[in-house]
Amino acid sequence: MSCAESIAKLLADAHFTSYFTKVRPSALDCAEPIVVTEDAFARESRQAEEERGTVAVTVMVVREAAADAETDAAAAELAVRRADWEPYAEASPYRIVGIDTTAPAFRERDSSGRFVWAFDVTCTVVRSL
Repeated sequence: MSCAESIAKLLADAHFTSYFTKVRPSALDCAEPIVVTEDAFARESRQAEEERGTVAVTVMVVREAAADAETDAAAAELAVRRADWEPYAEASPYRIVGIDTTAPAFRERDSSGRFVWAFDVTCTVVRSL
């Protein structure tokens, strides 16, 4: 399970629906998805048996109405920020040891006219060597 999949699982357990971890689906496939994407691991330190670094995860909340996108993005960010991470810490090949979130902000209107609000989650992770 990746960091993005761990965050998507947390959101599912917090009763958010229609989440995707690879691509933003077409409006025909899912009108109002939550899309969770992940960037590459960035190493900050290396020790004999492990390395520590960060994985940036972006959570995009796509809604038909601007107010719904803003409200749902704020609720999702709050759920992630307040979460108990123990059940979601294993994100193979990483273990999440901490998170930091940004405030949700308007990102764009997509090609279907839907409103996209997003926030970033910086996952501090440990990887065994």
